[in-house]
Amino acid sequence: MDASKIFGNSPGEYRIGVVALANDQVIERDLVRMLPREALTFTTRIAFGGHCTLEQLANMAPVLSDAVDLLNPEVELDAVVFGCTSGTIAIGPDNVRSAIRKSSPKAIVVNPVEAACAAFDHLGAKRLNMVTPYESEIADLMAHTFSERGFEIVNRLDFGITGSADISRVTPEAIFKVATSLSTRGVDATFVSCTDFQSLTVLESIETATGLPVISSNQAMVWQLVTHSGLTNSIPGYGRLLENFEKEKTTHQQGEIT
Repeated sequence: MDASKIFGNSPGEYRIGVVALANDQVIERDLVRMLPREALTFTTRIAFGGHCTLEQLANMAPVLSDAVDLLNPEVELDAVVFGCTSGTIAIGPDNVRSAIRKSSPKAIVVNPVEAACAAFDHLGAKRLNMVTPYESEIADLMAHTFSERGFEIVNRLDFGITGSADISRVTPEAIFKVATSLSTRGVDATFVSCTDFQSLTVLESIETATGLPVISSNQAMVWQLVTHSGLTNSIPGYGRLLENFEKEKTTHQQGEIT
C-alpha cells in the first residue's frame, strides 16, 4: 500500500510532554481543563518518595532525563513541562532545563517557578502573598528563590504537609479560606504553589474576594505554553492571567520562552 496515501501528520497541533511526579493526582486534570483542544499532551511519571522534603525532591535530579526519554520518543515535542514546583526549587531551574534538553533538545522547557515569575512580570506584580502546602524548609527556599528574582513575599501561609499523598487531598475550600485570610495591604498578587494542589477551581473566587490577581503553578505553565503556541488568546474561568493575552511568542528575562 502506498504510504503517501495512508499516512498524515502525527496528531496534535502543539505537542506537550509532561513529566509528573509518580504520586501527583492533579496536574493532568488541570492541564486538560485549561489547554485548548489543539494541544496534545503526553505524560510520563518520575519516581518520587512518600515524603515531600528537599532531600527527596533533589533525588529526582539524576533520573529526570530518563523520565523525559519515556515521553513519546517517536514524536517531536514542542514543549516539555516539569510538573513540580518544589522539585524545581530543590533541583534548580537551570539544572531542570539541562536535564530535559539532554533528551528533548528542540522543545521549549517549562517549569512552574519560571512560569510563575513570567506571570508576575506580565501582571506587574512585585509584592506577593504566597500559599503553599509545604513544610517551612521548602517554603523558605521558595521565598528566597523568588526574592533573588526580584519578587518580595509580603505574607505567607504554609500548610506544613510532608506526606506527598496528602497534598492532593487539601480541599479547594481550605485553599480559598487560607488565601483570603492573608492581608492584601501593599500586595500586588497572590501565588498558590504546587502542581498537586487543588486550587484551580477557586482561583477566580480568591480574586473576587481579595481584589488581587491569583497565579497558581499549573495555571502559570498553561499561560506560558499557550502564549508560546499562539493557539488562543483567552481561557476564561481560571483567573485574570488567562483572560486575555497576546497570541505571540515572547521572550522573558527568567529565560525559557523564545
